[in-house]
Amino acid sequence: MRTWIEKQKYLIDFTLSSLARRKVKNLGLLLIYTAIVFLLASVMLFTHALRRDAAQVLAHSPDVIVQRMVAGRHDLMPASYLDKIGNLRGVQKKEGRLWGYYYDPLRKANYTVMVPPADAATMAAPGSIAVGAAVARGLGLTVNAQMFFQGYSGKPFSFTVTNIFPHESQLVTADLVLMSEPDFRTFFDYPAGQYTDIALSVANPLELRNIAAKLAGRLPDSRTILREEMLRTYESIFNWREGIVLVLLSGAVLAFAIFALEKASGLSADEKRCF
Repeated sequence: MRTWIEKQKYLIDFTLSSLARRKVKNLGLLLIYTAIVFLLASVMLFTHALRRDAAQVLAHSPDVIVQRMVAGRHDLMPASYLDKIGNLRGVQKKEGRLWGYYYDPLRKANYTVMVPPADAATMAAPGSIAVGAAVARGLGLTVNAQMFFQGYSGKPFSFTVTNIFPHESQLVTADLVLMSEPDFRTFFDYPAGQYTDIALSVANPLELRNIAAKLAGRLPDSRTILREEMLRTYESIFNWREGIVLVLLSGAVLAFAIFALEKASGLSADEKRCF
């Protein structure tokens, strides 16, 4: 037992003396090891956080989204499609949605403009809007401030900011602007009786595939998007971006392996001459 302890003591003494002889080199290797582990861990932790937040956000999204397709492109959906869906068994709720994108040439920014659902906690009265924290921060807006836009018809619009979304929701509300349905239709010159898409709520998640198949029969010119398909899409996007970053860091990983192999290969030629 004493011999084993003395052996370990000699190994520790040799390690400390070896590190002390090459302070600059060993300090540099330590910094490289730390930087590589930090970069790899940061990428994996960041992508995991994005996946987790995306899953939490999409957990409250509609079960099924129906979009009308014309020549392979997403087109406006007439309100009559709500009647075509009818009382489909298993569908708890169906509602036409209004949303779109607006590019502000004065501020050189893109905004997601949306009409909140009828039962949403955040409702926008005519003439007022609710904006995301990033929009408010970028434009210096506060509650009761005025925000000016130029509509698609060329007419200027002025809205009163009545609500600013909290910072915790910036993943989905950073560029979001909520307004009432009359303001949305007037601002975008949106035709009456038309929606962007239709959102459905399904009672039994196991019936989603069956309901999607029935919708394809009733609305042959439309496509159905399930919530699980959106989750898979976000998962693929995050995996792809994480893979790109890891490929770019592959050179650093290779250097890390070379350094580790060198340190694990034993004494160098200089160290052998010293001993």
